[in-house]
Amino acid sequence: MLYYVYFSDAGVPKTGLSPDWESLVTAENGTDKSSSAPTITEISGGWYVFEITYGTAPWDVTTEDILGVIDGGSLLVDTDRYKPVCVSLRGLGLARIAHKGVQDKLTGAIDIYATDGADKELKLEMADSAETITRNPVTAD
Repeated sequence: MLYYVYFSDAGVPKTGLSPDWESLVTAENGTDKSSSAPTITEISGGWYVFEITYGTAPWDVTTEDILGVIDGGSLLVDTDRYKPVCVSLRGLGLARIAHKGVQDKLTGAIDIYATDGADKELKLEMADSAETITRNPVTAD
């Protein structure tokens, strides 16, 4: 899933930065995930983008939320320089509603696709019992 961050310098969009991760940890226990932090690239007009996919590093299936701080670099004053980031399964809940989903009629599993309709963002496997049907997020294959 794509996540966006905006940098400005005193309210003016800041381009030409090389943002990097100041920190990236799990919300549950603070486990450092910075060694597998995604690359942040410039789009335009102060906007930058990075991609994190559930089930792949740094967002493995045992982690519900990832917290980070992106450092825009020393060209910015501190109030413009650091951007907090939260990546959460709750955010993918919206993708389930608004994005293309394909359900396997035999297993009940649902593949949720990115807005382009080509790349899988999330897979929900179904576990059926006499009382309930449970959807579990797993790595999209």
